[in-house]
Amino acid sequence: MKNSGRIFLMATLLMFCASAFAQNADAVVKQLVNKYGSIPNYKLNVTYVADNSDMGFTNTQEGVLVVEGKRYKLSFGPNETWLSDGTAEIVGTKEEDHSQIMYFCPGKNSEEIVPFGNLLSFFGTGHTAAMEGGMIKLTPYGNKPYTALFIEMDGEAIKMIKAIDELGTAHMYSISGFSTSIPSTQYTINRNEYAEKIDERNGCK
Repeated sequence: MKNSGRIFLMATLLMFCASAFAQNADAVVKQLVNKYGSIPNYKLNVTYVADNSDMGFTNTQEGVLVVEGKRYKLSFGPNETWLSDGTAEIVGTKEEDHSQIMYFCPGKNSEEIVPFGNLLSFFGTGHTAAMEGGMIKLTPYGNKPYTALFIEMDGEAIKMIKAIDELGTAHMYSISGFSTSIPSTQYTINRNEYAEKIDERNGCK
């Protein structure tokens, strides 16, 4: 009976701790969404790393993201641009032997792992939250491009967002240089600079 009592007590404590961690994670997520979701215009630096040790590849890119209301522009140097002009989402890529531009309805960009237009607050709904290893783990409801999200904090600011996809690839977005002072930005892209043009818009042109 004593052993049964100890087991019950331990199980109760574990359930209490899990509930407390979940409540703490929910509170932090709410604070982040309230903080960043209320800022319509901002600029930040993004270091993107895609890593899959099982497949033997790692890719790192340095970029700058500018968000202005419903418009955004993320530039990874001169050869890769992600943007929204408020009416469509566009991805332009240039390689040595090929160039391509793709058009999507707003919010329907199938090339995105995470939405760049609201990168710092998109996780506020549609996820369950818990603390794991000093990070916030978010598990999405329904079908998403990722199976889990992890948010690393630096004080009260987001330091890194990591998304794990179905193939086990970790997509890490390290954030620095956050500022509400944004440069003058043209949310346009010259389609004539791209050889292949793909239009995935249906009903939103």
